[in-house]
Amino acid sequence: MSTHHSHVYIIDDDRDFGKSLKRLLTCKGIPADYFVSAQSFLDAVPSGQQGIAIIDLHMPGLDGFSLMGMMRELHYTMPAIIVTGQTEADSRDMAMRKGAAGFLQKPFNDASLVGLIESFENEHLLGY
Repeated sequence: MSTHHSHVYIIDDDRDFGKSLKRLLTCKGIPADYFVSAQSFLDAVPSGQQGIAIIDLHMPGLDGFSLMGMMRELHYTMPAIIVTGQTEADSRDMAMRKGAAGFLQKPFNDASLVGLIESFENEHLLGY
C-alpha cells in the first residue's frame, strides 16, 4: 500500500456526492479537492498539476467526456476516473475508448474507489 497519496480532484455537479466523496478520501488519508463544474476545475488546477481526476459523466455545461477532451487539448496528464449514476449500457466502453483510466457506476463501494486510486499509484502512472 502506498504511503504517499496522490491528490484527487473530484468534479461533479452533485454537491452532496462531491462533498461526501471528498470527506471519504480525506478520512482515508488521500488529499482531495471538490469542484462543482468542469470549468471551475479547469480555472483552478493548472495543466502541469499531478493527481487523479474523478469526473462525473453527466454535468451541465462541459460533461465528463467534454472535460476529458479539454484536458487532453490542454495537456493534462492525470488519469481520469469516470463516475456516473446513469445506466447506459455503453458508457463504460465509451469512457475507456475516450481515454478514461477507470469507470465506476454510482453508487459504488468505497473500497473499489480507493483500490482504483491506489492501483494508479502502485503502477507509477502518476510520474513518481
